[in-house]
Amino acid sequence: MAYDGENPHTFDEGVAHLREQDIDYEVSVGGHQGALMTRATWLEEVKHHNFIDYDGYGSQLTAEGKYIGGNLSPSMVGTIMADTAYILWYNR
Repeated sequence: MAYDGENPHTFDEGVAHLREQDIDYEVSVGGHQGALMTRATWLEEVKHHNFIDYDGYGSQLTAEGKYIGGNLSPSMVGTIMADTAYILWYNR
């Protein structure tokens, strides 16, 4: 299901989308809308400086889409929680 400009994907739709691409840019989880990516994708993007603190921040999500641990900026990469499976990224 493609993003139609008005209705962001659900968490489950976003996860399914991630099987085909690295980031789903329009996902809504618990009333917050952002770009959903796997933990591995976020870590790789931070490693290559594609995300920096000025760009925004992300919420840590479990594999079930539950929020854990609060917000995370790229400079806090060492504090990512073990149970974090996904990041919902919010651009500035």
